[in-house]
Amino acid sequence: MTQRYNLDDTQPNLISPHKQPIPAWRRAFGLFSLLGAMALTVGTVALILTAPDPTPAPAPEDNTVAQAVTETATDLPTDVPPTDVPPTDAPVEQENTDAQTALIEELPTLSAEKINLLLATPIQPADEDVVEETTGLSFDPFTIIPNRSRSQMSSYTVVRGDTIDAISDRFGVTRESIAWCNDYRLALVLRPGDVVNIPPTDGACHTVLASQGKDITAIAEQYNVSDPYAIIDAPANSLPDISPETQLPSGTRLFIPGGEGPIITWDAPVEQDSSGNVIAFAPGQAGSCGSVAGGGSAWTNPLPNGTYMRGFYAGHSGLDLSAPEGTPILAANSGPVLYAGWNSWGYGNTVVIGHGPFSTLYGHMSSLAVACGNSVSAGQVIGYVGNTGNSSGPHLHFEIRFQNQPQDPSQTPGIGW
Repeated sequence: MTQRYNLDDTQPNLISPHKQPIPAWRRAFGLFSLLGAMALTVGTVALILTAPDPTPAPAPEDNTVAQAVTETATDLPTDVPPTDVPPTDAPVEQENTDAQTALIEELPTLSAEKINLLLATPIQPADEDVVEETTGLSFDPFTIIPNRSRSQMSSYTVVRGDTIDAISDRFGVTRESIAWCNDYRLALVLRPGDVVNIPPTDGACHTVLASQGKDITAIAEQYNVSDPYAIIDAPANSLPDISPETQLPSGTRLFIPGGEGPIITWDAPVEQDSSGNVIAFAPGQAGSCGSVAGGGSAWTNPLPNGTYMRGFYAGHSGLDLSAPEGTPILAANSGPVLYAGWNSWGYGNTVVIGHGPFSTLYGHMSSLAVACGNSVSAGQVIGYVGNTGNSSGPHLHFEIRFQNQPQDPSQTPGIGW
């Protein structure tokens, strides 16, 4: 802002740098702003000067503690100098602060990278023996749920590639137990989508027929179970508190823990002549060789290089002999070939040979060495060990039947098992 004087007047006139007078309204606005700033400054200074001194809030009085302190102080002798009390002029708080600072400075520190690594590392269970030895404590911070035994019947839907052996291994029961709790054909020939009943433990299943007039004791005896209460107390049956003499309603399904059902045999018809000789096996089906009579001589071991895996018992009508795939299988006796080919009973590639009133079956072969129309001698190669049909590994399933009734092959002289 510059001042310019008129030659005719001694009072200055304020004009703008652009040689024009400042309007009155602008001078009034500027004066008002200056007065407002001065008022704010004076108010701020007044607040600072009149603010109260900060004082700590009084701690709540505890009459009990105060009384105890007073009583204790009263009991102290007045003539003993307080040797443990530091001088009043000693900087106690400062010494404590310095000691804490020094301690913090001596503590090891971790970088941010190591902290993130530790946070991202899962906690590992400690060795219980080491913990107990070093601390005297024994604990396990992890919850481990053991495999719980099943107490109820369950079901399983078959998928492609399933075998009865694989399912039995998965659920921890024998394949015979599964067969005794399902339709027999379903147990031998599995198809994707089939629903298989799985018993909780090894045993058999039974459907009560009132017409048979059997109580629980009689049903237990039928399945070679000595204690009828094993059936009554089985959780899978959900029976009320009844006695072994109780006859259950018709249609009641029971699980027989430890029970043994009927022997599982081929599900195929045979033909016999008037003397009881087996002359045809599964007539009319693919692989059947029609009616052929004859055969029979000395018995011999069908798989001398095999390993005994499973024997003859209720639910298993033959022997399972393990050997590498491709191992030759021998005819256990002489006679005509009654069946040669694939079957629908779970045995895959199968050969059946007639020996008069006897017949032998050889299942799960990888390939056959005989065909319909052949007559073989004892010890002749008839096929090779395989893994076809319902099989969990290369082996021979070998059966002997007398007049179509299964026999224990290991009890037949010459078989060698």
